[in-house]
Amino acid sequence: MYPVDTYDTEHIIVSKLASFATRLDTRGANRRMVDFRTGWPSKTRDDIQFFDTDKVQYRYRERGAGPAIVFTADPPVTLELYDEFLDVFAARFRVIVVELPGMGFSAARASYTFGFRESNDDLAEFCEAVAGPRAILAFSCVIGLAAIDIAARRPELVSKLALMQTTDREGFLDWKDARDPKHILAKPFLGQIAMRRLAKTRAPMWFDLSVANRDTVEQFSCCAEETLGHGAGWALASAYQRYLTKGASPLGKVEQPALVVWGKADRSHGAGSPIRAKNISANLQLVELDNVGHFPELEDTRNVYDIITGFVER
Repeated sequence: MYPVDTYDTEHIIVSKLASFATRLDTRGANRRMVDFRTGWPSKTRDDIQFFDTDKVQYRYRERGAGPAIVFTADPPVTLELYDEFLDVFAARFRVIVVELPGMGFSAARASYTFGFRESNDDLAEFCEAVAGPRAILAFSCVIGLAAIDIAARRPELVSKLALMQTTDREGFLDWKDARDPKHILAKPFLGQIAMRRLAKTRAPMWFDLSVANRDTVEQFSCCAEETLGHGAGWALASAYQRYLTKGASPLGKVEQPALVVWGKADRSHGAGSPIRAKNISANLQLVELDNVGHFPELEDTRNVYDIITGFVER
């Protein structure tokens, strides 16, 4: 039993350090919340809104009428890139796009520590209050796991899943290791400090790797440079350390119909990721798109709109 006890002790210590390190990404939250509600982040578009939970002040945009569908902006992408997307999806849906806790201009309080169940419960609170029951959750990338968890534990909130660039949990653990081969982001404090210093240079490198169209890379990079300059968060290290951790899977069984839209030109994921997506649910439709990268809903908006509309109306 000694090796097991040693491992458990070390795991507890690392977990506590990681929880404490997240305060580097949440300090000054009260001031930032006021600044975000009254300053530049509140004025970039006419439809910017905010919603408060006990842990997070969410920034989101909403447009249209019809079935509610909730998308998540995948950092360092922010709401400023969703103009055309909202125009297209509002023709059929009440479409909501939200920035994640500690990302973009959704400021998180010190009580928030980026934990898996903690984050998912808080997003569920946002969805329940803003989107209402039986929404379609169209979360993106790793946070697609939150949509799966919410669908399993709070089925009254979710009618269907329409996930963007989401694979299964083991696939994301592999993705995490590949994106952080030296385990810098995975180290408490060091990871947070590194992201603070390197966010502006890391963003264009990330888009160059993950976005298919070269012209789109420039658009994404320019937007990230502007928003990061205005104080947008990109708490990737805290998410690496606290949200996506090894161990037994906490995910339950999904009963709702599920769709995964996968951009095949995303070079940040391994070739097996879209195949692994089929592990999410026995009732899953996988649609793979050529010449589309990590952000299908932004890189090929009208096609993704048609795919989701067809899925919803089946």
